[in-house]
Amino acid sequence: MLEGYAERAVFRGFSAQSGRSGKATYKMLWHYDRAFELQLDVPKKTLRFNAVLPGVPARSPMYRELQAFVKARQSGDLPEHRSINPAKARATLANQRGAVSVSLRAKDADFDYATRKIIQIIHEIFMVFLVDGPYFGYMVEQLGLDPDRF
Repeated sequence: MLEGYAERAVFRGFSAQSGRSGKATYKMLWHYDRAFELQLDVPKKTLRFNAVLPGVPARSPMYRELQAFVKARQSGDLPEHRSINPAKARATLANQRGAVSVSLRAKDADFDYATRKIIQIIHEIFMVFLVDGPYFGYMVEQLGLDPDRF
């Protein structure tokens, strides 16, 4: 499935590395030409993007708003194509020393569904949450956004 995103030029520089015991790592260039790494753990039924957003303190208003944003994607209030069915998967955030990671656990091992949904969440974080929120300064300072090209 991820190869399809790369073929459609959603990602740039895509590569896959198979691991042992049902684990794999996928690397891609994506938003703001940043390197992203998606880890698949089949036995745990999880997909995880580490360090999606750097420089976000755990007790900051931005982190709390991001948590609410991700939670809203699982509430059933959004159209089906923009939401996560809580009977099929659950998204969570983690913050380690200011680096926000996004995980999605597939409840029924439907990894196609889980992959589509975690890609959607990351995309919406960058294209909706950051852009529609008061985070222009954050995007310039932490993500390298050129303010003259935005």
